[in-house]
Amino acid sequence: MTPKLTLNIKADDGAAAEANARVKSAAKKKADATETLSEAWTRILAMNNSESDQKRLIEVKNGMDAGLVGREPAAVSKKFSKAEALRLWRQLREQMRESTLRKMVDETPDNYWLITDERKLREFTLLLSKEDEIVFDVETTGVDVWNDYIVGHVITAVKADIHAYIPTGHKTDHKQLPKELVWKHLKPIYEDERIGKLAHNAKFDIHMLDRDGIDLRGLTWDTQEAMRMLNENETSFALKNLVTKYLKIPSLTYGDLFGQIGFDEVSDLKVALAYAAKDGDVTLKLRNFQREHLAKMPGVLEYFQTVEVPLIKTLVYMESTGFEIDKEYAKTYGAEMKADIERMKAELIQEFGDINIDSPAQLKPALERITGLTLVSTDAKKVLKPLAGEYPIIEKLLKYKGMNKLYSTYIGVLPELIDPRTGKLHTNFNQNGAKTGRLSSGGESGVNLQNQPYPARKLFIAPPGYVLLGGDWSQQEVRCLAYFTQEPTLLEAYQTGRDIYSSMASEVFGKPYEECGDGTFERKAMKTGVLASMYGTGPKTLGQQLGISEKEAKAFLADFFDRLPLVKKWIDENTKFVRKHGFVYMDGEKRKRRLPTALDRKATYGQKSQADRQATNARVQGSSAIQSKTTLNALYQLCQRKEDWRMWVTVHDEALNVVPESLTRADVADFERTMVNTYAFGNVPNKCDIEISRRWGEGMSVTEFFEGPSAVYREDYKTDESYEKRVRFVTANWQKREETN
Repeated sequence: MTPKLTLNIKADDGAAAEANARVKSAAKKKADATETLSEAWTRILAMNNSESDQKRLIEVKNGMDAGLVGREPAAVSKKFSKAEALRLWRQLREQMRESTLRKMVDETPDNYWLITDERKLREFTLLLSKEDEIVFDVETTGVDVWNDYIVGHVITAVKADIHAYIPTGHKTDHKQLPKELVWKHLKPIYEDERIGKLAHNAKFDIHMLDRDGIDLRGLTWDTQEAMRMLNENETSFALKNLVTKYLKIPSLTYGDLFGQIGFDEVSDLKVALAYAAKDGDVTLKLRNFQREHLAKMPGVLEYFQTVEVPLIKTLVYMESTGFEIDKEYAKTYGAEMKADIERMKAELIQEFGDINIDSPAQLKPALERITGLTLVSTDAKKVLKPLAGEYPIIEKLLKYKGMNKLYSTYIGVLPELIDPRTGKLHTNFNQNGAKTGRLSSGGESGVNLQNQPYPARKLFIAPPGYVLLGGDWSQQEVRCLAYFTQEPTLLEAYQTGRDIYSSMASEVFGKPYEECGDGTFERKAMKTGVLASMYGTGPKTLGQQLGISEKEAKAFLADFFDRLPLVKKWIDENTKFVRKHGFVYMDGEKRKRRLPTALDRKATYGQKSQADRQATNARVQGSSAIQSKTTLNALYQLCQRKEDWRMWVTVHDEALNVVPESLTRADVADFERTMVNTYAFGNVPNKCDIEISRRWGEGMSVTEFFEGPSAVYREDYKTDESYEKRVRFVTANWQKREETN
C-alpha cells in the first residue's frame, strides 16, 4: 500500500502545481489587462535597454504624451511592449522628419541662396572672387569617392555672409544648372590659392572635386581635424553632433533627415537648400569657435595649420594612387594555401576527434583532454601561445589558425576588393586614427594597410615600368625616447652609429659590446625592455615575452631602470605631470593627449595606472607620428618636383613611393635626404633604411638594384616578354657573371 500512497501523493502534488500555475497565469493576465500605460512605461524604461533603445523609447513616450503618436490599433487589447514602442519610434521618426523638413524650409534665412540660373551664378561667382576665404562642401550620391558623384556645391562667401547651394544633379522637375556650366564658373575659384578654403572632412570633398578635374588649392582649415586637436576623446566628430554640442545649434544628422537615400534623391530643392546651406553656415561658426580656443595653445595651432592641414592634400594624393594587385599570384598562392589549410585541418581532426576545431565550445574540452590541463579559454595569444612550446598539437593548431586567418582575411579577399572602375585597390587614411595622432587606414571605405602581414604584402606590386622606393626610420620611437630622456647610453649609441640594443645590453648586463650582438638573449631582452619601458609592460607580460619567470622579469626591469636612470626619471615626470594636469604634450607642445582619468578621484587604481602608462606611450608614439606626418608632406613636395613619381603608402614608420624604374642614385639620395632631414629629434640623428622592390615585402638594397639583376635588365635587356621571363633571364645572366668573376 505504501507505494500506491506515494503515487497518489505525487499525483495530488502535480495537480496542485498545475492548478497553482493556472491561478498565477490568470493573475498575470488580469494584471496585464489592468496595467496602465504609465505603469507599462515605468516597466519598459526600467529594463536593461541599450543606450540607443532607451533614447528611442523616451522619444516615443514624449511623442505619446504630446499626442503625436498612439498605440497600434491591432495591439490595443494586448500588453504594451517594448517591441511595439520601438515600432512606434519608426512611425514617429517619419512624422517628425516631415515636420522638421517643413520647418527647415519655412525658417530658411534670407542669406541662404538657391542658385538655379546663370545670372545668379555669375553674381555669386563675382562675390567669391573678392573673398579672402570661403567654406566649401559638395553634396553627393553617396560616400564612395571612387564611384559616387557630385550633385551640388555648397559654398559660403564669408565676408558677404552668403551661404549658397548650387544643385546640378538632383532627380527633380525643378530647374537646376548644367554640371558643365557650374564647373566652368567654380573651377577658377576652387583652384585660386589666394582664396582660403575651409571645410569639414575636406579630404572627401577634395577627392570628389578631383574626380571632376578640379585641383582644390588654398585649404586653410578642416573643422573635423581641428576638433581632434581640441579634444581627441570626442565620441563623434560628425559636424551636426559637434555644432549641437559646442555651438548649441540644434542640428539633425543626414540620416535623421533623409535616411539612406543619396542627396540626389532629395527632389525638393528648397529642402536641399535648407540642409546644405546650413552646413556651410555652421562649419564657419564652428571654425571660428575652434580658432578662438586653439589660439590659447599657440604651439598646437601652429602645428595644426602647418602640418595637419597640408597633410589632407598629401593623403588625397596618396589615396588616389591606388594599389596594383597581382591577381594571378593571388590565385595560385591562394589555392596552395587553401590546400595546406584543408590538409592541416584534417590532421588536427584526426588527433582531436570528430569536432569542429573552429568552434571554441568544442575545441576547449578536446584540448583539455589531450593536454590534461584546465584552460580558461582557447584565446590564441593569452592561453595557447604560452603552451605551444610544450605541446606540439597546440603549435600545429596555432599555425592552422594563423594560415586560416591569413587566407580568409587577406589572400582570398584582397583581389575581391579591387574597384571595378579604377581597376585598383584603394584605402582610406584616417590622419588621426589613433588618439595619439598616429595614422590608421581602412574602415568601411578601404582596406586596412597598417596590419598587412608579410605574405599578404606580396600581393601588392608596382605597375609595369615602375618600382617601389621605400624607406623606414630605424628605431623611430627609441630615438624619440633618447631625445626626451637624454640618456647618455642612448645618445652615445646613436651618435657613434653603434647598435642601440647591443649598447644598452652591454651596459645593463655588464658584457662587452661584441658579445651582445644579433641573436643573443641580451640584445633581445634589451629590445623588449626598451619597448616595455615605453609602453608600461608589466613583469608578467615581459616574462612571457622573454621566456623567463615573473620574478626574473621584475628583477630585470629594476636593473634596467637602475642602469638607465634618466629613462626612469622621465617616465616618473610624465606620471607626475599627467596626474597634475590630466594631459601630456607631444614634442614641442605641438599637440596634447588628454587623459582625464588621471584627474578622476573616482577612478580605480587600475584606471589610474593605465593613464600613467598612456602618458609615456602617448609622448613617444605621438611625437613619432608628428615626425612621420611632417615628412609625408615633404615627400609630397618631392613627388611634385620629380617626373612621374607618386606617393604609394605609409605604415607607421615606413613610407613608399611608386617611381619610374629608370630612377637614378641621385633620385634615391633625394628621397633618403627627405626622410632623414625633414624632422629631427633634437640632437639624435635619424637613420633611414632604403629598399627598392617590384613586389611589396621583397625589397633589395640600393646597391643590389643598381648593380644586381635589376641593373642587368634595365641596361642590357629590352623585350616584350613577360615579367617572369625577364626576371629569370636577368637572374641567370647575373649568376653567370658572378661565376665568371
